[in-house]
Amino acid sequence: MTLPQLRDAVAGSVPNAIMPLFWQKGGPVEAVREEMERIGDAGIGAVILEARPHPDFLGDGWWRDVDAVLEIARRRGMTVWFFDDDTFPTGHAGGAVETAPAALRRRFLTERHTDAVGPARGASFIVERRKFWGPEAAQEPGELTRVVAFRRAEDSDQLVGDPIDLTDRIVDGMLHWDVPDGWWRLFFLSVGASGGSEPHANHIDYLNGDSVQLLLDGVYKRIHERYADEFGTTIGGFFSDEPGLYNDPDTFDFRSALGKSVPLPWNDEVAARLNQRLGGDAALLLPLLWAPGAGRERPVRYAYMDTVSRLYSENFGQRLGDWCRAHGVEHIGHVIEDNGAHARLGPGAGHYFRAMAGQDMPGIDIIGGQVVPGFSRGPFGNLTGAADGEFFHFGLAKLASSAAHLDPRTHGRAMCETIGAYGWYAGLRLFTWLTNHLLVRGVTHIVPHAFSPAPFPDPDCPPHFYANGANPQYPHQRVLSDYTNRLSHLLQAGSHVAPFAVLYHGEAEWLGDAMPSERPLRLLMEAQLDADIVPADALSSARVEASRLSLGAETYDALIVPGSAYVPAAVAAELLRLDDEGVPVVFVGSVPEVEARDGAVDAAALRVRFRHVSQKRLVDSVAGMTDRAVRLDRAAPDLRVLRRDLGDGDVLMLVNESVRDAVRASATLPRAGRVVAYDAVTATLTAVPAHAAGGTTRIDVDLAPGEAIVLVVGDPALWEGLPVRPATQAVGEVELSPEWRVATATAGDSRYSDWGVLDDLRPLNEPDLLPRFSGTARYTAEFEAEQADGGHALDLGEVFELASVRLNDVDLGTRVAPPYVFDIPDGVVRARNTLQIDVTNTLAKAQPDFFSAFAQQEPSGLLGPVTLTTRRERG
Repeated sequence: MTLPQLRDAVAGSVPNAIMPLFWQKGGPVEAVREEMERIGDAGIGAVILEARPHPDFLGDGWWRDVDAVLEIARRRGMTVWFFDDDTFPTGHAGGAVETAPAALRRRFLTERHTDAVGPARGASFIVERRKFWGPEAAQEPGELTRVVAFRRAEDSDQLVGDPIDLTDRIVDGMLHWDVPDGWWRLFFLSVGASGGSEPHANHIDYLNGDSVQLLLDGVYKRIHERYADEFGTTIGGFFSDEPGLYNDPDTFDFRSALGKSVPLPWNDEVAARLNQRLGGDAALLLPLLWAPGAGRERPVRYAYMDTVSRLYSENFGQRLGDWCRAHGVEHIGHVIEDNGAHARLGPGAGHYFRAMAGQDMPGIDIIGGQVVPGFSRGPFGNLTGAADGEFFHFGLAKLASSAAHLDPRTHGRAMCETIGAYGWYAGLRLFTWLTNHLLVRGVTHIVPHAFSPAPFPDPDCPPHFYANGANPQYPHQRVLSDYTNRLSHLLQAGSHVAPFAVLYHGEAEWLGDAMPSERPLRLLMEAQLDADIVPADALSSARVEASRLSLGAETYDALIVPGSAYVPAAVAAELLRLDDEGVPVVFVGSVPEVEARDGAVDAAALRVRFRHVSQKRLVDSVAGMTDRAVRLDRAAPDLRVLRRDLGDGDVLMLVNESVRDAVRASATLPRAGRVVAYDAVTATLTAVPAHAAGGTTRIDVDLAPGEAIVLVVGDPALWEGLPVRPATQAVGEVELSPEWRVATATAGDSRYSDWGVLDDLRPLNEPDLLPRFSGTARYTAEFEAEQADGGHALDLGEVFELASVRLNDVDLGTRVAPPYVFDIPDGVVRARNTLQIDVTNTLAKAQPDFFSAFAQQEPSGLLGPVTLTTRRERG
């Protein structure tokens, strides 16, 4: 029976998977209408209305603009989502926090300490100590809740011994204490509203359900009151953008974790849960949240992070998601994930999977040059400073897709906000690369950033896809939209197959040194061994079936555990259970100790049971544990693979993410059958030569840098009734070296001006040519060709960056990314031929911007070589 998703993809009738941010800036409503129409013309079926730049959020001007958007959306069958606040990030509650009672505002636990040495009879200490310089001078000191003394090491900050409560020794602002012999540290603990990230001072307390209700009442309910009839039809739901704890005055310190001397998120519920978990009066142990304690800090820090991340999940993510679903819509969005922040404090939410637990589409973002082709293994400079290439390339997208695979409510859907704040250098070529990067990692929905109705040029985080008609690439935006929608639909067919699960490292990092999950992910993915990230929370519900780990609809042949110093006792118990039941559990780099104080699991239990494998040997150690992966006859570390099991066939996506090396290899696919390739640009199927034997199929793979291919493997009934072109092979190739006449036109101008002639193809942006030109360069030439049996193809070689081709006045189509290869219909090639190639670059040359200054600029124009290939059907 024909695969329905394949039939849809070939017919071009597929659901929308694109929902760009549409900035509302409060200009003329006609500009809003124009932009909305152009979004629809670009093949996009949804928008997310971002209120951040609008001067009248939830006022008359805002409702006027939303009414206009909804009217067009109804007419065009589009869906509208609401960015759920008037600021970035979500949490300002439309200003409601500014007048809210103190109990609903954010509070922080802070410490200051004084060191003492004894014996010192009759010593005293001033209780209140304010800074008289810097931003902290204006902050309220908060309410002093406890004074705790710890003995400390003479030569370090290490706390030793038991805490002593000195709170009742305060008299008239002075603390009186006979200091015992030795070195001591006195901690003055206070709770107050000051001290966190200043830009977020008027944001809700994400750990307090009553505070989060301010957001629901102030934004969600007001929108529902006006548009209730359209909830679940034209209105799809709400989008939360980067909510987080924001307790660190250094707002975007992605490494902010316990141990740093910053305020910590706090409220009465945090205190109550810590008392329950740590036994009795947990306040005496709170100094260990900042200071080392010879290991005694580990259970305190774990209890705190576990408590905070669960409260965030319960009171923010799940609360908003429940409200949305109760009103017929969905909740989507993302937190800040950068460089591991997803498992930390500061801008993070403490635990990625808990933060996403209430969402209908787990999300991430790729903005500001976070993912850059070619920088997948080490640090590289971008907008935020030093980016961790390994995390952004191997961990980030896998967070979202893994959460989607494990939560049945998501129906396997995951989203990514992408390409925003890359700058004008980022065009459809890079956007296609990023789209393939996401799709092959299991992300299904794309949130392009952004469409802006503001007058051009708008300096606010370009690129902007229409830009009042000034973006020369906009006329071809639909090529990428159609490509994305078709592949998203096809790649949701069947069930996802990942041979391995990698344990999420968040809890281990709370306890000490820990290898990040992306490290083993990288090693596996570079060997075409796909994997999901699995949080420890999921292990308790894991089933074991024929020695495979089963979670929801996913099954894994082994569980890979990143090395760490410690793991919690509950996690250790689950790892031991899975091993007992036959699941291979593989530790990478080291086997941790168990942080166990209740005696349920021996501290050395894992090290007694398991041995670790080195990072270098990981792939060799686990490759034989699965028969469900694509195998190559040679190493191709830049090749990524996604597999979807259809029952009687597979859909496979293979992407060569290298910027310089082709992948040429023999691939063994884990399914016997016939093979066709689906081209999502042209919506066509082509037969692929294959040899099936022993339950597998062998094919030859030849992918240029940046090239992707989608294969359907198995029973030919999957594509029964659909046109399939025969496989062909090249039997002759001629490089075209004519004289090229060049004319130019800028965006929106259909008139081309003659520029000159090129004898050899070279970058048009060279200093003596057109270094500041942005627009379309039209190359025309004539060439002679010998008549030959068989079809032809035209390969343009290197192009920067979009190419539309006409040969003898026949339109051969448009390519927005490599490979720039165009099939030529029979009978089009003549003895004497006229060739026209329109090449469109980005706006970066004419509009050099702040964001593009962080990036390597690509050349402009047609670089070639241009070759005409004669092709014949394979015998």
